[in-house]
Amino acid sequence: MKELPKRIIFGVLFAAIVVVGTVVLPPLFHLLMAFAIAWTLHEFFAMSIGKGGFPAERILAILSAELLYAFLVLYKTGIITQFSLIAVPFIPVFLLMIIPIWHKDHSNHGKLAYIFAGLGYIGLPLSLVPVLQYHSGEQDGWLILGLLLTIWVSDVGAYFIGTALGQKPNSIKLAPAISPKKSIWGLIGAVIFGIGAAIAFHYLGVFDWPVWHCVAIGALASLGGLLGDLVESMWKRYFGVKDSGNLIPGHGGLYDRLDSAIIALPIITVYLAAAGLLL
Repeated sequence: MKELPKRIIFGVLFAAIVVVGTVVLPPLFHLLMAFAIAWTLHEFFAMSIGKGGFPAERILAILSAELLYAFLVLYKTGIITQFSLIAVPFIPVFLLMIIPIWHKDHSNHGKLAYIFAGLGYIGLPLSLVPVLQYHSGEQDGWLILGLLLTIWVSDVGAYFIGTALGQKPNSIKLAPAISPKKSIWGLIGAVIFGIGAAIAFHYLGVFDWPVWHCVAIGALASLGGLLGDLVESMWKRYFGVKDSGNLIPGHGGLYDRLDSAIIALPIITVYLAAAGLLL
């Protein structure tokens, strides 16, 4: 199958899975998020450490992120009322820190830093999704879908405007040492499309915040998404890989598809919390 048709087919399939999981069968979203957390961390560890190194530590890192996600779901739904139980997801982190003491070979232990990097950079942000997903104990699939679409629409704007105007010799590049094609025009396109998407979702009733907050959310989604893309590009360039994996034919790995959301969603969460818009 040629590359473009493959990208379109599997891109539509990926989008359909997200839509079904967020608004058609909301309980399915928890399974999708659990898989996304585990697999994205798996791809990052495979990219940074290799396929076989530190298996116990990888499992503990993934377990910690999964437990934090599960705790936040149960807490936001009112099943768990004691916030102190948030300590439980950090037990695997403690074990992760001490288990390497008893390894027979310590010559390669510098790579353990990537376990903690993946946990803090990927596991923690994805685990915080329930903070956005629930309002007054009720799951809001349309909200999380709207935020994801805002991020992805801004990606589209960055690509088209950046391709059309940002590849000229005098165009200003954002991070030429990491991603030579990303330009200031791509950033402008991302912000325009992101704000436009957020305002559209406001008038469609998906975002019930005042419109000026939606403008801010659109801008933050765009900036956070672009930063997420650049951060992944930095990692991939450092490790000498083109894609994080091959889970989605024509698109690469799951990390390749979630890189924008990994930074954008936490930034949006902080903004909404600071503005008193999280319930």
